[in-house]
Amino acid sequence: MSRPLRIEYPGAFYHVLNRGHRKEAIVMDERDKEGFLSYLARMAGQFSVLVHSYCLMTNHYHLILETPEGNLSRAMQWLNVSYATYYNRRHNYAGHLFQGRFKAVLVDADQYLESLSRYIHLNPVRAGIESYAWDYAWNSCRYFVGSRNAPDWLEVNRILEGFGRSRRLAGQHYAAYLSEENQANPFDNAVGSSLLGSRNFIEWVRDTFLSERKTDREIPQLKELQPRPDVETIVEEVAKHFNVTPEHILVCGRKRNTGRDVAIYLSRELSSMSGRHLGRYFGGVSGANITMRFNSIERSLKKDRKLIKDIMYLRKKCQ
Repeated sequence: MSRPLRIEYPGAFYHVLNRGHRKEAIVMDERDKEGFLSYLARMAGQFSVLVHSYCLMTNHYHLILETPEGNLSRAMQWLNVSYATYYNRRHNYAGHLFQGRFKAVLVDADQYLESLSRYIHLNPVRAGIESYAWDYAWNSCRYFVGSRNAPDWLEVNRILEGFGRSRRLAGQHYAAYLSEENQANPFDNAVGSSLLGSRNFIEWVRDTFLSERKTDREIPQLKELQPRPDVETIVEEVAKHFNVTPEHILVCGRKRNTGRDVAIYLSRELSSMSGRHLGRYFGGVSGANITMRFNSIERSLKKDRKLIKDIMYLRKKCQ
């Protein structure tokens, strides 16, 4: 069974999600919902975790958490085990309450905190439970929009500070923000189902936390998130190996340009650049042309031993 990738450091922000086993209910009534929030409050205090938003649904929950002490796994293990023990005891339930390990996406707060909070708060609206997110009793939205004071363990100021100078004005603007049309799902931009942020943030995480980690079959996200060489580096290494200039590789139209084909093949395999963008880089050809050259090298690798050695050597040089 695969394990989720955990990247933990002081000051990190996360979107945390967990579902009931086989998508079954994790709360049966209001007492359970109050109990879950009580454990959430205790977790926040005991582990010095800041809760920026939450939404408790019948069979799952969403949280936005900040961990000043870099202790997400310890905090979440305590929350899930503590609440599951309470639930099982109260309902005389035997077995797993949650479907498994919680899911956590490391978030670039400067880029995505507001849109992520909106996505979480609108869960009951998308589910058809309420018309307005702030009418749902079991998420944090009413503390953002209304005049009700938030509990001590809920941090609303970090998100609201971008919506207005006064608390009242910020709440009004946040309510309007929730009602905007054509809202994008922030998770459409997640990388490896584990990172959500700007390009600079993703590269910082890769360089700081993942560059020295070896790939692990039990953590499939690692392969996608490993730092990748840029296309310029690949072209330079291929040009050196074939004793040609980078310009010779980048110019399209030459016949039997093995160096160019190899550079295209390795760029598509190793870099994070899409086929369309690779086409632009390699002289303005189409993405389909990039795929054709890639497939050509793939076929040649089945019978050309020298080409196999070239590719293996260049992979090591580029990575």
